[in-house]
Amino acid sequence: MTDWPTSKGNRKGRPALSSEQQALADELHMRALVLRTASDGELSITAAVHLAAVQLGLEAPQTGTDETSD
Repeated sequence: MTDWPTSKGNRKGRPALSSEQQALADELHMRALVLRTASDGELSITAAVHLAAVQLGLEAPQTGTDETSD
């Protein structure tokens, strides 16, 4: 789908991920890319990653309410 590098060699200065972490990161990346492509660019990259994380059960969905405001 993209020409983005996915090898560990492009992660200079960052700690190496375990194979399980790398697989999860790759799945998150691919889901976000598919969601953004399917939305014809209507989803921001941030929103696509958030939605992909929700689909994977890594993050709770946002309810649309801000509990921190008074």
